[in-house]
Amino acid sequence: MARAGRSALAAGPVRYSLAHLDSLDPTAFELAVCSLLCRDGLTAQHVGRAGDKGADVLVVDGSRRRVVVQCKRLRPDRRVGDQDVQRVNGTYRHDHGAEFAVIVTTGGFTASARVSGPRYGIHLVDRDVLERWADLGEPLYRILRIPDEWVRSGKRGPGSWRAKKSLG
Repeated sequence: MARAGRSALAAGPVRYSLAHLDSLDPTAFELAVCSLLCRDGLTAQHVGRAGDKGADVLVVDGSRRRVVVQCKRLRPDRRVGDQDVQRVNGTYRHDHGAEFAVIVTTGGFTASARVSGPRYGIHLVDRDVLERWADLGEPLYRILRIPDEWVRSGKRGPGSWRAKKSLG
């Protein structure tokens, strides 16, 4: 769920065109990504701010896995580099207790980022994948081929990030 005090997330079927996502400021883009994750039946909490250690959205999925999502709102011709992948890799497990991470961008990824991301358990969502997810409504886990019983069954997520943080 979104943090209290932030802009309200859209209710019901959520879809965003790439043009709309391109027009958002970085925080609004993070909130849109959070809303899309909730649409997919995942429990998502927006936490992005200065010093967030590579986490803009924290997720608990139906399999009770914690996931870190880093959002990069860039111009369509810009690329997320390997240094951003390395930053997320250095924090998602140890600082956030996540099992894997996802980097979502309105741009693309450099060749080196595309190589290192999967090696470190980081799923990369570029502009083409973002369009399938945000505009066409295809669930992110299906696009990325991430198994999740709750997503397949259509059930709602298992609870908040904070409630599951203490799970061992």
